[in-house]
Amino acid sequence: MNNFLILSHTLNEDTPSYGNRDKFIKEIKSSISMGETSNTSSWKFTNNHIGTHIDSPRHFCDNGQPINEIEPDRFVYNKPCLIDIYRNNAQLIDIDDIDFSRISKETDLILIRTGYEEYRYTDKYWNDNPGLTCNLAKKLREKFPKLKSIGFDFISLTSWKNKQEGKNAHLEFLCPDKGVPILIIEDMKLSEINQQINFVVILPLIVYEADGSPVTVLASIK
Repeated sequence: MNNFLILSHTLNEDTPSYGNRDKFIKEIKSSISMGETSNTSSWKFTNNHIGTHIDSPRHFCDNGQPINEIEPDRFVYNKPCLIDIYRNNAQLIDIDDIDFSRISKETDLILIRTGYEEYRYTDKYWNDNPGLTCNLAKKLREKFPKLKSIGFDFISLTSWKNKQEGKNAHLEFLCPDKGVPILIIEDMKLSEINQQINFVVILPLIVYEADGSPVTVLASIK
């Protein structure tokens, strides 16, 4: 029997955003307690890249696929790999931080757990976050041709204090002229993983021409 974990954070009005610029807003539209027939609400995202979410190639490349055109099997991962790389500031994660010999050539999803999740409801989470380098993106593409996505437990692949490097890294991961795009899952909930992962499924909102979407991430663990 499979056991499951949700690797997404719950969306609420305290959900942090990159640069502290955007919000998730929930408003009650009808309420049984107020004598109405049902409970309903409206949800407003002031940016679609908020909470645990995925970047599609369209995010940084006009010729990249939007969410609704990505093949469904790219959201299913049978060979995930979890890597622990501790960070407590804006230090970037680069090639030298990863022992590639411990990653299978069959890996289709890499999850990087830094422990940065502990700062999620502080300003440090968005203004002093780690990031990934462009060189790391190139190396992962070169060494792991079956890699479909990469995810991590900090707010964005782009460090707030290293924006140009973050832009270059996004381009390297996502743009089709670099090769088959590697999708990016940001702001994940990885702290509760303490067993081997069997498989992972990512469920985005399928919105026409979407450059990204909030996601529910479901992991089966042994």
